[in-house]
Amino acid sequence: MTVEVTDKIDQESYDRVVELLVEYNLSKTQQFKNEINKPIEIIARNNNGEIIGGLYGRSIWGTLEVKTFVVKTENRNDGIGRKLIIEAEKEAKNRNCRFISLDTFSFQAPEFYEKLGFKKIGTETDFPKGFEKYYYRKEI
Repeated sequence: MTVEVTDKIDQESYDRVVELLVEYNLSKTQQFKNEINKPIEIIARNNNGEIIGGLYGRSIWGTLEVKTFVVKTENRNDGIGRKLIIEAEKEAKNRNCRFISLDTFSFQAPEFYEKLGFKKIGTETDFPKGFEKYYYRKEI
């Protein structure tokens, strides 16, 4: 056996590792085989067509998992983030999800999620050093 460490991602290796994980997960989650498991992209653009915010994630096993979510700094507090989350909730309902889950750092916008009804379900302390990482979930 050999083990390689690198900071360059080889797409073929990455794809195979994901494939191995999916195979294993499928062997343990047959009861969820009829759930809608697919990616989601929600993009906000200004009147010039420029991206000013977006949300990426996936629905998996009855939960919409938000992986990446941001609103451009100068467009914050304009209701854009709220609109993106509302659209995610609508799509989660369309996909028969029971929850939306996400994580955020203490220096990002935990209060924003709490105002929208998300409940903190976990905290990782000192990550990054001097901050916290919060885990949230919202029941739909």
